[in-house]
Amino acid sequence: METKTKQEILDLYDLMLEQLRDLYDGERQQLNYLLKADEQVTAFELDEIIQMHRRETKRQLERIEEVFKILNEKPTGETCDGIKGIIDEALKLTERCKNPEVRDAALVTAIQHINHYEIAGYGTAIAYAKAHEQHDIAELLLETLREEKRADMGLSDLAQDRINPDAKWTNIVEKSEK
Repeated sequence: METKTKQEILDLYDLMLEQLRDLYDGERQQLNYLLKADEQVTAFELDEIIQMHRRETKRQLERIEEVFKILNEKPTGETCDGIKGIIDEALKLTERCKNPEVRDAALVTAIQHINHYEIAGYGTAIAYAKAHEQHDIAELLLETLREEKRADMGLSDLAQDRINPDAKWTNIVEKSEK
């Protein structure tokens, strides 16, 4: 089995590229995961958020591609092991959820874990871009960071107002019927 050798990181520019490639691969993985999540979701509102997030993720990928074009670099080369791990855990978790309302709550959890990873990554990439006085790149990345934070807040509100109460009460009703 051939293992891919990761490129050495010699300076902050190399570290910025590594972070951007990690984000790029993470967004691609998330796009695939959201397709799977869309097949599992039962709550209409959550389905709408997942579909909106898929559209945003496609735009975010385009922005990162634009960043690489500005830098005259290639976006590929890194595998985002962090997102891969989060997605693997999410798939295991949702598979164990036998109640659809509880599975919806688990989907919110999974998507938020991915978003939080990305929020940290975009914040870091923005700082690196600013350190290199690449303010045009920082602005592109900031637009994505804002979208990620809005998506996270929307998921939190939906979970608090609808998803979590439905999951909680469904379980109580089912237990009392036994």
